[in-house]
Amino acid sequence: MSKAPSPSSLLAQFSTCEISDALIKLSVPHGGLIPDIHMISPTTSNSDVRLCSPAYTVQMVLASNKEAPTLSEHFVDTAVAGSVVVIDAPPGLSGLCLPINIR
Repeated sequence: MSKAPSPSSLLAQFSTCEISDALIKLSVPHGGLIPDIHMISPTTSNSDVRLCSPAYTVQMVLASNKEAPTLSEHFVDTAVAGSVVVIDAPPGLSGLCLPINIR
């Protein structure tokens, strides 16, 4: 039995515009566009890298924000293996979010 192709290899044959147009036809708001998202791992300059995996979202807050919920363990320890960590950092603090590889 042959191994099924990965989602990223199936999507690699299409341009970003083709994928966005298809998502719009499927009623995905804005064609799946998430503005102001920047990949910082493995590098910030390698435009050939594509990621396709379940997203593990993290919202960082300032330590001074006493109303934010606190976690019982570090978010890295709760991420599912194989997921892509997407971090929402407070304005001006994106440089504090380090690349994370969940294995």
